[in-house]
Amino acid sequence: MLSGILKLLQERGGALSVQEISLALDIESSALHPMLGMLERKGRIEKVELPCGTGCAGGCTKADTMTFYKVKKEA
Repeated sequence: MLSGILKLLQERGGALSVQEISLALDIESSALHPMLGMLERKGRIEKVELPCGTGCAGGCTKADTMTFYKVKKEA
């Protein structure tokens, strides 16, 4: 399953939200979070947190952040 997450992130070429990854791989987000954490700790992916903008249809506030994951570029 970890390789499936990496493959998806590589194929899409950008940062994806947990919801996007969950839908694409048909995995519950609650099961996905620990896998993403493991890949992040191993240095395979990185978490990108962006501030929530105004006009967001999701009901977030400026204090909220949106979390995305992307493949970590090798140094």
